[in-house]
Amino acid sequence: MKIKKDMVDKTLELFGFKSLNPVQSLAIKNGLIDGDNLIIVAPTASGKTLCAFIAGINCFNKNMKMIYLCPLVALAQEHYETFKDKASKLGIKVALSIGDLDSSDPWLRDYDWIICSNEKADSLIRHGADWIKDIGLIVVDEIHMITDVSRGPTLEVLLTRLRHIVPHAQILGLSATVSNANELANWLDTKIVESDWRPVKLYEGVCFGSVIEFYGKKKYSLDSHQSQEAAILLNSLKMNKQLLFFVASRKNAESLAEKLSTVAKKYFSFEEITELQKLSNSLLNVLDVPTQQCKKLARCIEGGVAFHHAGLLPKQKKLIEDNFRKGLIKAIVATPTLAQGVNLPSHRVVIRDAKRFYEGFGSRYIPVFEYKQMAGRAGRPDFNAEGEAILMAKTEEEAFELVERYINGEPERIQSKLALEPVLRMHVLSLISSGFTKSINDIYNFFRKTFYAYQYGDIAGLDIKIEIVLKKLIEFGFVFQINDKIKATPLGKRVSELYIDPLTGHLFVEGLKKSTHTKANDFSYLHLICSCLEMKPLVSISAREISEIEETLLRNEENLLTKIPEEWDEEYDEFMQSIKMALVINDWINEKTEDEILGKRGITPGELRARLLNVEWLLYSLSELALLLNYKHLIKDIRKLRLRVVHGVKEELLPLAKLEGIGRVRARKLFNYGIKSISDLRKVNILTLSKIIGKSTAIKVKKQLGETEEINNFSLKNEYSHEHKI
Repeated sequence: MKIKKDMVDKTLELFGFKSLNPVQSLAIKNGLIDGDNLIIVAPTASGKTLCAFIAGINCFNKNMKMIYLCPLVALAQEHYETFKDKASKLGIKVALSIGDLDSSDPWLRDYDWIICSNEKADSLIRHGADWIKDIGLIVVDEIHMITDVSRGPTLEVLLTRLRHIVPHAQILGLSATVSNANELANWLDTKIVESDWRPVKLYEGVCFGSVIEFYGKKKYSLDSHQSQEAAILLNSLKMNKQLLFFVASRKNAESLAEKLSTVAKKYFSFEEITELQKLSNSLLNVLDVPTQQCKKLARCIEGGVAFHHAGLLPKQKKLIEDNFRKGLIKAIVATPTLAQGVNLPSHRVVIRDAKRFYEGFGSRYIPVFEYKQMAGRAGRPDFNAEGEAILMAKTEEEAFELVERYINGEPERIQSKLALEPVLRMHVLSLISSGFTKSINDIYNFFRKTFYAYQYGDIAGLDIKIEIVLKKLIEFGFVFQINDKIKATPLGKRVSELYIDPLTGHLFVEGLKKSTHTKANDFSYLHLICSCLEMKPLVSISAREISEIEETLLRNEENLLTKIPEEWDEEYDEFMQSIKMALVINDWINEKTEDEILGKRGITPGELRARLLNVEWLLYSLSELALLLNYKHLIKDIRKLRLRVVHGVKEELLPLAKLEGIGRVRARKLFNYGIKSISDLRKVNILTLSKIIGKSTAIKVKKQLGETEEINNFSLKNEYSHEHKI
């Protein structure tokens, strides 16, 4: 008992708390330290992470590993930052694994706590990471994400596999919102720790006209001469509070942030205005050539307001988040993705758009579950005694509807999304190629252990889909069957390891075959990549782009590695979108700036970078399959193209661009000065080099070339020159 108390006391000391809160006490009472499986359902900021930390110490004391699963890379990074310094004081080594999906990361064997994304953990199992068997604790952060169409199935299959590999490992699921926790608990054989305790009381209300009316709290009267959004912002600033606005789209986020930034300025001190100007400049110059979006964001920041969406660059998002936490930025206007991401609470959360456009359905109310996620961001434990979540209504009838639907409503049930064919293709191939299932019967039995099987009982429909998938995998040459036994071919195993959809793998195999009797060029490979499922949803085409895309198709018709559908075919529109996406990547590798691409193609820098990461990975996968299938004469061109995508340059700049600190802009500058190779860089003296690309970059380049003596001489001359001037 004393060991358990010491463990808790040490954790509280590390986190700076004096005692356990009600949620943490309830978790310990229910067997958290005894190794019992638990699902903890409690509001945001109620101390669930500390529960995981305590369970992690307990696991470490048993000489076993903790794996901490996160649905998003940003969340994994945040938890790593939270844990690493505190855990190191206890002798616990913490690792973050979120990157390369084509590796078993053997170095992780030497770490005690491994924090990773769900996809990375799934990939590690596919690659046969031997330390998986040493896991004693599985923490599933945001376990409600099992209901998410894109991420949920991977988590569900991952948990099903882990329960088989390490059946005695403790499971700890964490969530703020699960209405049917009993179903998840029964499936995972866990107890439920459920609490509505919140360190900061949450008031929910509706803004209609110039009044915000709450339940259990007095109402606010707003400035009726302002728009509702501006009036709410002014009301918050007068109380010296921060707020988050949630809107339906990126366009709405930028538009509202621009309007609000003109309202907030008079509420800042001189020091804050100075700091905001510095921040504005930092955000403006994240790229070598600022885009129109960068300029717009910089203008908004000067008024203490930011917009936040997937179109921003990671560095811009981090600057916004950090300065909002510091209190410098007073308001963020965001799309709903922010509610699922990093921990960014605020005194007040305003859900302006309770409706959103859904493809094929038109404008519909967002799920109650999503509202609860956004509302949960209201209230900062370190700064506020309470938080406010406000829905905005245009009419009295809508105000009543919002109250009944969201404030008095129950979140939707968590449901398995495993029965989608692309999901089944990926995971059936993975199960076979890793040797996890060795017969047809094994595959069916595995899926009978999933959450889907638990929820729906009769899985005859799923069995039929699995049968279709198996036939397709055999047809692709990825698996072969002898009686009831089934095994992956070397090709099927490699496709699974590369973490690409088997349909993409098949598309690549057919494309490589075709390239042997086609004049394949860079655009051929880019279009093949942009035809993959991993690149969807594709970007829409504006009316002014149609003629250019049609001309591009005519020019490259004989070089394409995929079938061209007829204009009347259902797939034709999507095919044309893939041509546009290939043009976007082609612009990038031909050194068009982010601003030019945004202006011409409508692709924001953040989205462009996300797409480029996908393209890079898919080109790597294509080159790996070319190597396996002995298309050696194609590999050089594909690898070269991949490097051009990584650096965003023409082929002539690759020798320079690959050096750290150079980048595409400096590489072009050097090339234009006649410095075209590593050999040329060695010949040019550091003084000349510093005049072209700057002193610090010149020193960094010369260091990489191993020319330390020249750097030392240069530094000494600079010091002498400086002293002489003084």
